[in-house]
Amino acid sequence: MPAQATATPLFQDNSVPQIAPDVPDRARQTTSVAAREGMFEHTIETGESLYSIARRYDVSTSALVTANNLSAPDQIYVGQKIIIPGRTDLLASPSSTPASDSMSTASVAPAQQNSVPETASQPPAAPVQVATATPVAPNADDFRWPVTGRVIVDFEASRRTGINIEAPEGASVRAAESGTVIYVGNGVEGYGNLILVRHPNGFVSAYAHMKDITIAKNDVVRRGDQIGTIGMTGSVNRPQLHFELRRGATPVDPMPLLAN
Repeated sequence: MPAQATATPLFQDNSVPQIAPDVPDRARQTTSVAAREGMFEHTIETGESLYSIARRYDVSTSALVTANNLSAPDQIYVGQKIIIPGRTDLLASPSSTPASDSMSTASVAPAQQNSVPETASQPPAAPVQVATATPVAPNADDFRWPVTGRVIVDFEASRRTGINIEAPEGASVRAAESGTVIYVGNGVEGYGNLILVRHPNGFVSAYAHMKDITIAKNDVVRRGDQIGTIGMTGSVNRPQLHFELRRGATPVDPMPLLAN
């Protein structure tokens, strides 16, 4: 494996996706009193996630992140007060506060659980195994799951960069599709050990937080080839894979493109 590379020259190539760190600052974020003035606040309780709060107040998770200057949806804690944007109607009468959504994270159907981000106070219940080792007869734009595991951060929660898949440390990471390795290194802040593979269909796939990397730049890999192992390098605190798909330089949600 080549020595550590500086990412800047590589990512100046327009054919390679520009990668921004998906891992937030771990310091707890607070909202100023001035910012809260005239806006409805919710105090986070045990077991709540930003996703469940968004459903409760009929707003989007991304709107909550923006309104409260959060670094990421999972950086919340019990007792924290957060602004509910666009719901000044709730200021008039406390009794108008919506009841807790009866559809908790634990009761979401398996197809929905894949898109529910992990929270700091309570991880999603009923882990869902989401990958199959050898998808059959893929379409032109289908990719195989790079690892078997539970999606803990979805595309929206990652600020529209990719998804995070939890898996045991040392588990095999496999190429999502055949292609040419165009980057191997740890020069992108927050990503740890990173691999980029360019595919003939115009996509580039990215694999971050790797422990070991078993391929090198310019290697040609086939769909399903092992390219490394699950680790926790970069700004994560437990083993997982951050996986991205980009069409040229534009990030796309990998979930619809991953073969069932």
